[in-house]
Amino acid sequence: MNENSKIEVQIENCQGYVWSVQDVLRLRRDHRILGSLVGCGAKHPREEQGLPLLLSPQEIQVLKEENVVRLVQLPELREPPTAERKSSSHEYLESSYQQQIHIFKKEKEKNIEQFADRILAGKLKKMEKMEGKILKKNQAEAGLSPESKALRITREDVIAEEIKKIQPISRDHQVLQIHLRDPWISEQGRVKTRWVYPTGELNKCRLLAFKRLREQGLFVGEGSKFGGDFLVYLGDPVRFHAKYILICKEKNWIEGARNRPQDLVAKSR
Repeated sequence: MNENSKIEVQIENCQGYVWSVQDVLRLRRDHRILGSLVGCGAKHPREEQGLPLLLSPQEIQVLKEENVVRLVQLPELREPPTAERKSSSHEYLESSYQQQIHIFKKEKEKNIEQFADRILAGKLKKMEKMEGKILKKNQAEAGLSPESKALRITREDVIAEEIKKIQPISRDHQVLQIHLRDPWISEQGRVKTRWVYPTGELNKCRLLAFKRLREQGLFVGEGSKFGGDFLVYLGDPVRFHAKYILICKEKNWIEGARNRPQDLVAKSR
């Protein structure tokens, strides 16, 4: 697999994050990798979880061994933005704002044309009512009837008049795009990073258990919320509840548990 087709995992503070929706779906569909969504949803930030997807050390190691991912760091994110970066950002925001003004005006023009007949009928009715009062006054004073201006108003006049009234949206009401990745960091700014895992007997046990379960076609999720290391699913968690909670322990703990059965009972649900 070439580098460009690999899934990018950003490593920060010894943790791996996936920021692409397509990559998240690809991991789940093709590799049975679940991870954990740790971000906020755009529409309901307090109710929904969203990107990024946090991968466990075991998931990162397995994907690395299968040559599916490329592990990178973004040093530029740890540094203050340069003047050039700030200028690019301001230009992008201004361009986005001007485009939204154009789109907003086109939408308003479309709505005006759609309801032009109703607007015209309303204006005619209002003007005829006002001119009726003037007509009665003129007739009473001179016996003359002025030419009705309402009869000279056309649909095109109404559209042109209403379009002139359109005001651009204010900056407070513009839509701000939330980028899932920095649009100004080039490939040169994505630096390959080392990944060393596992370290220690317990982590070796976790990695071995994770691999064995995946080899059996099972889905393995994070299990700390339920007092274990992994949750084991017979199928995709969207359709199946967890069947098992897997707890990994070091060898000396297992030997000690033989003399204390209550330690095993305490791990049961």
